[in-house]
Amino acid sequence: MKLRILVSIVVLALLAAVVYRVQQQGAGERRGSGDRALAVRAVPVEERDFPRVLDLPGTLEAAQQVAIVAQVGGTVLRQHVEEGDAVAAGKILFTLDARPARARIAQSQATLAGALAEAEEAERQLRRLDPLMASGYISRQEYETARVALEAARARAGAARGELEAARLDVAYAAIRAPIAGRVGRISVRPGSLVQAGGEPLTTLIAPGTLDVRASVAQQDWPELAAAREQGRVTAEVFLDTHPGARARGELVFVDTQIDAPTGAVPIKVRLADPPLGLLSGQSVRVRLLLGSDPGARVVPEAALQHGQAGSYVYVVRGGKAVVQPVTSVRSLDGEHMVEGELRAGESVLTEIPQRLKAGDAVRLEPAAGAGARTGTARPR
Repeated sequence: MKLRILVSIVVLALLAAVVYRVQQQGAGERRGSGDRALAVRAVPVEERDFPRVLDLPGTLEAAQQVAIVAQVGGTVLRQHVEEGDAVAAGKILFTLDARPARARIAQSQATLAGALAEAEEAERQLRRLDPLMASGYISRQEYETARVALEAARARAGAARGELEAARLDVAYAAIRAPIAGRVGRISVRPGSLVQAGGEPLTTLIAPGTLDVRASVAQQDWPELAAAREQGRVTAEVFLDTHPGARARGELVFVDTQIDAPTGAVPIKVRLADPPLGLLSGQSVRVRLLLGSDPGARVVPEAALQHGQAGSYVYVVRGGKAVVQPVTSVRSLDGEHMVEGELRAGESVLTEIPQRLKAGDAVRLEPAAGAGARTGTARPR
């Protein structure tokens, strides 16, 4: 009996010791956590000019591009170029069968010769009748008939001369020449094909060098672009999503005078200067219109901007503590935000937010290795 009581006392003593030790450890951890500051990364708020831009989708096209269309109908006899060839202005691209036009030249020459002969004879006849008319030996009607015959012969000669010139032009048009220097595009005909005057293009010539970008500005963005144009010329940057290095600069050269009804936008055109080889006619690109800048803007990285039910905010380090500061994002560009709110230039804003961070917690800044991604999304509590 005494042994059982002794064992019970020993067990109770051990339990009490264990409980006491656990309580002491918990209290120590709570004291330690209260004194330890969270390590965070932060960057200073920048004060600088923030660009105002419009980013738009666009399509590249050659600034000078000519569709080659036959001016006369006929059969293609020869094709003098191949697709992709570089040609000089005036080079013959295609030769059409000019034999029908040459036959018309011969026919018109014969008609013209006959009409000139008739006119010459009618003129001689009228000269013979002049003294007879003055002496009264012939009637006025006879004289007028001779004069009308002369005018009719001259008219026939003029018509024949016009037909001759038209036939000569058709012969010249049978040699289809390059109106500009450029590179030959896809050829849609081959020797033996029958083409019609003013029909489908035989090929396309694209002048080298200058490229344009066609895009459209939404109605809600138009006032800002119009205000920028009043201040002077509007420049632009053009780049490919798939090739960031293929970038070019240009200038806004055309703005339509009315809104395009189907799209509800204003068509514009940007002309590029010295486009890189990575840009070709027909490619889809992004065009960035540079409309100016907002001076003295407060700028923070995107990683610093948090979002809650009450709006956007950042964590600012003030007095060694993380303070929630509400802000309003005015505009963003390339991972940075121009914000409005009670922020001072140089203040540190957190870019990596620990999950357990609460508003007012003590924090310790670590050296920033660049704007990092968020490790968590904290909410003010």
